[in-house]
Amino acid sequence: MKQRLLYLDAIKGLAILLVIMGHIHVFAARAAHPMYSYFMAFIKAVHMPLFFLIAGYFSQRPVSTLPQLGRYLKDKTLRLITPTLLFLGLLTLWNKGTIDLSLKGLVEAHYWFTPALFIYFLVFLLQRWGIDQIVGHLGAKASKALELGLHGAATIALYYTLTELPLYRSSLCSLDLERLRVTMACLYPYVVIGFLIGRLELLPRLRSHSAGLTSFVLLVVSIGILRYYSYDTPYLSYGLWHNDRLMALSFFAFLVYTFGLMTEGSSRLGKAFVFLGNWSLPIYLVHYFFIPILPPLDTLLPALEPSARLPLELLLYFAGALVTLLPTLALIYFLKFNPYLDFLLFGEKDRLKKG
Repeated sequence: MKQRLLYLDAIKGLAILLVIMGHIHVFAARAAHPMYSYFMAFIKAVHMPLFFLIAGYFSQRPVSTLPQLGRYLKDKTLRLITPTLLFLGLLTLWNKGTIDLSLKGLVEAHYWFTPALFIYFLVFLLQRWGIDQIVGHLGAKASKALELGLHGAATIALYYTLTELPLYRSSLCSLDLERLRVTMACLYPYVVIGFLIGRLELLPRLRSHSAGLTSFVLLVVSIGILRYYSYDTPYLSYGLWHNDRLMALSFFAFLVYTFGLMTEGSSRLGKAFVFLGNWSLPIYLVHYFFIPILPPLDTLLPALEPSARLPLELLLYFAGALVTLLPTLALIYFLKFNPYLDFLLFGEKDRLKKG
């Protein structure tokens, strides 16, 4: 049995904190367009890629037979789709007084992540099956380099197909489908990159001191580029070769190095991030009910230059994340006492099997 990679759990823990901060920003600025800042631009560029990179890394297990495919789809449906629809219904009932399970309700409630991840898994299954068929037919002539090259070519082709696809201009494609198309073009490559990191067994190399130094330098350079050019890229719409992608990948690599060291010892901070990472999916599903509205985000922050907002933003977003997390974690804790609720609301089926 493979040892659990605690530093990947810790990265998910940090990522869910960044997600909460981003939602505090968006929800507080609903009356106006969310104000620009370098800190929020950084969060919006990196927080979701962290989840998709890790999801791609754990897509190593074979799904080549019909029984394996059936178990895989059942597991993903129970963990990603069923809980999302339940919480979407509860949230829209709480906010609007009516249950809205439509695509529009999904996007407006910001519950797009888990259905999108489910779709990406399906697309990647097809991509991997096709490439495995090609490599299998070549037999001994095939190499890992060819396999990786085919994945790269397929991903680039899919990206340009999505970005150049004319369907979004037609009346058959709603604005909500357009958003899903754009975010898939941005985020799907991270699933493939995460898979390739696992296929090449790169995680141990990313934990070396030289990799930590290199990733830190690249992260600083990418943040410097962010700081000194006009940032007008819509949320999760940056291109395949955009600076934000360099920033997300270097940030992930640096976190692998940093959290790898942090989780090896008895660091309480490391354990806290690991705990949040283990509960990241329940936190994502529940936290929308407890997001606070912070008036300074609409009044005081816009009066400051983007480069002068960082101290106040850190205070507001960390305080808002704490206010959100405390009732969120408490509710999850009480719900998890009941194995049936744990299964129904969070897709955790292991306790049912034990019972």
